[in-house]
Amino acid sequence: MTRTSRRWQSKPGSFDVLHAQQLFPSGNEYGIPDLLHTPAACPAWLVPYRQRIRADGPLDDGCVHFFLDDYRFETVWNRPVKALEALAPYQMVLTPDFSLYRDWPLMLQLWNTYRNRWCGRFWQEEGFTVISTVSWSTAVSYDFCFLGVPRRSVVAVSAVGVNLDAPLEYRLFVDGFMEMVRQLEPLLVLAYGRLPAACHELVEVVAYPTRWTSIRAARLRQKPGTQSC
Repeated sequence: MTRTSRRWQSKPGSFDVLHAQQLFPSGNEYGIPDLLHTPAACPAWLVPYRQRIRADGPLDDGCVHFFLDDYRFETVWNRPVKALEALAPYQMVLTPDFSLYRDWPLMLQLWNTYRNRWCGRFWQEEGFTVISTVSWSTAVSYDFCFLGVPRRSVVAVSAVGVNLDAPLEYRLFVDGFMEMVRQLEPLLVLAYGRLPAACHELVEVVAYPTRWTSIRAARLRQKPGTQSC
């Protein structure tokens, strides 16, 4: 189909699956969207995308995370408007943690970085407070995996799924974390699950357990509401 085709203009059947008609400002050569540097907050608790929560009162002290198998949240890219329904009860979201596996072609890793930032900027335009989820594979991904993330902001990471007892995986994670701190100079890192002790020596880290016994327990962990980062 050519650009002059009538069907190119009408996009039948949601033809624009790449969201090429909804591009966001970018300051890098790859066109990875730049997230806005907005005042962030430290959530009292993290909730997995689409998990049903029973709670008394509003959920505005929580934050949606995507430290899940990718197939569980592909809808945020494939059907971004529809996915807003699941995000609506919350004011704060992390960008989706699309995987960057070191044995994948760099093009796929670059694509997932693009999708991460695109969703984040889309949600910012919809009025959400967005915190960047940052991930990396090996040193070759450093050229693009931190692009679009505001410097001196709050970011989120996770080592869940990383075998930190294996020397190679430990080294790759810590090296990438160090490079993230060098390039982005984050004010605070939100960690889903345990991080190596070496990471805590580089920057302030707020760690969240991978499972809450209850939202009430999570709220007792901090003062009610959210605190400024």
